[in-house]
Amino acid sequence: MKTIKWAATVMMIFTLISMMPGQSFAKTQFTDVTPDKEYFEEVNYIAGLDIINGYNVKGVSMFKPGNNLTRAQAAKMLVIASNKQNIPTPSLKFKDVKAGTEQYKYISRAVSLGYFQAGSNGYFKPNENLKRDEMGNALAVAFKLNQKITADKPMQLTDMKGHKYAERINGLYYAGVTKGDAGKFLPNSYLTRSQFTLFLARAMNDKYALPVKLPEQTSRTYFARVATNGEPLNVRSLPSVEGNIIQKLNNNDIVEVIGQSGDWLLVILGDKEGYINGRYTVEVGTGNPSDNVTPEKPTVPEVQPEKPSVTSNLIGKVTAKSLNVRKAAGTSSPIVSSVKLGQKVEVLSLDGSWAKIRVNSTTGFVSKTYLKLINQKGNPLADRIIVLDPGHGAHDPGTSKSGVTEKAIVLKVGKLVEAKLKKAGAKVIMTRSNDTFLSLEKRTEFAKKNYAEAFVSIHVNSAAATSAKGTETFFDSSLNVNSAESKSLATYIQNNLVKKANMVNRGVKDNRFYVIRNNNVAAVLVELAFLSNADDFKKLTSDAYLEIYAEAIYQGLVQYYSAQ
Repeated sequence: MKTIKWAATVMMIFTLISMMPGQSFAKTQFTDVTPDKEYFEEVNYIAGLDIINGYNVKGVSMFKPGNNLTRAQAAKMLVIASNKQNIPTPSLKFKDVKAGTEQYKYISRAVSLGYFQAGSNGYFKPNENLKRDEMGNALAVAFKLNQKITADKPMQLTDMKGHKYAERINGLYYAGVTKGDAGKFLPNSYLTRSQFTLFLARAMNDKYALPVKLPEQTSRTYFARVATNGEPLNVRSLPSVEGNIIQKLNNNDIVEVIGQSGDWLLVILGDKEGYINGRYTVEVGTGNPSDNVTPEKPTVPEVQPEKPSVTSNLIGKVTAKSLNVRKAAGTSSPIVSSVKLGQKVEVLSLDGSWAKIRVNSTTGFVSKTYLKLINQKGNPLADRIIVLDPGHGAHDPGTSKSGVTEKAIVLKVGKLVEAKLKKAGAKVIMTRSNDTFLSLEKRTEFAKKNYAEAFVSIHVNSAAATSAKGTETFFDSSLNVNSAESKSLATYIQNNLVKKANMVNRGVKDNRFYVIRNNNVAAVLVELAFLSNADDFKKLTSDAYLEIYAEAIYQGLVQYYSAQ
């Protein structure tokens, strides 16, 4: 095989610009690497350290960022980047790399250092394009980034399960070198010159490293039911697909959840523990539903049926893709027309779960579930039916610390919100107004029987790591037909909590919590703060802050119903 020297292959001649590591660059030495490119700073940082050079094309210096990187090119760059270019040249033999050449000096060093391996037949294949798994291995070895796969640092890249370089790639992930592509590393894909430059710069300089968020270990204890539509659910040894399957659960099995890492739930299985994916479960409460002994008889709130009412200055915004308009209230009544998502209609009267509307010259009835009711005059909350759900109660205290219980905190906040809503003219219904218990199923049934138009469940968080803090608000998109409205309401409430109570913003999140998943209106679950965190604990035990939390939830509802 003909040997092609490195210099002839790469043609790397350029003018070195003196610059400090981490410096921002006002210009580039390569005509095809412009400031608008994602890799602009990283390419110039690496070039400034004399690790890469460009191609001299008719007197013009080019980097050719989209070209695939070869094994020989990567070997040279890694040897220089790891400051090993001056070690003695090892005496190795390759059938396709000529001894004494520049290419040989870098390749032999890279192989002796363990960055690369030559084939058993003696070929290095210097001009072969580099695959991502080979790159990951070489980079991890060069910068000592190997990371064992553990519960604290599970494999997050799903296509690396069982791969021989899994721990090396795991090291790159937690070092901020790569986040993969949509949860995958794509080990067999080829690597471009710009991609490798990004990886190399991140490994060398923390300035360029990607932010890494470790899976948070929460410790809220509750029971969950497996919901897989009949398929078995794998129980794994680690909170990732990298974990070994240690058992399988059947659909509708109930397990006790004692911790959480990202989307993975830590559950008790007899005398052992394992992880299941939380997206295939629904929460069924903190008291085991299979227990026959009930410490306290559940108190079911009295249903307050909505009285038929004639409205004025009320419009409804359609929240379904298409909504039938019927001649009379009832699904058996003939369809006289239909309205589309986002369309606004005049609401003439409300009767239970039905609304009489007028659209253009047509009058008919639609399901109130698929209308966001908006007052055109007066307080935006007037006459809106809002169900407040303070979590837990009675024998189910929720999380607790130093004698302070979640059930007591959320009831106080719920009552404060109730008072504000009633003052605004809303029809407020509480799932509980004292220290009583209601199952999750009863809470959602109660909301539907009262023709709820919005549902807000209030909770307090807890985590094994005392550093975990802040507010997060959940909505569900798996079953709730008004998931878009739920997300909108969650966003308004979350923004107000963060701003008014000066909370760490943990975001608006999509989760299958039972009370929001099994509702059919705008439904959210608010986690005010972490009882397990010292700063959040001070707020949760302060009457002043409980008032702020209540005001934030109230204002979130005001803004939601004010949005046209």
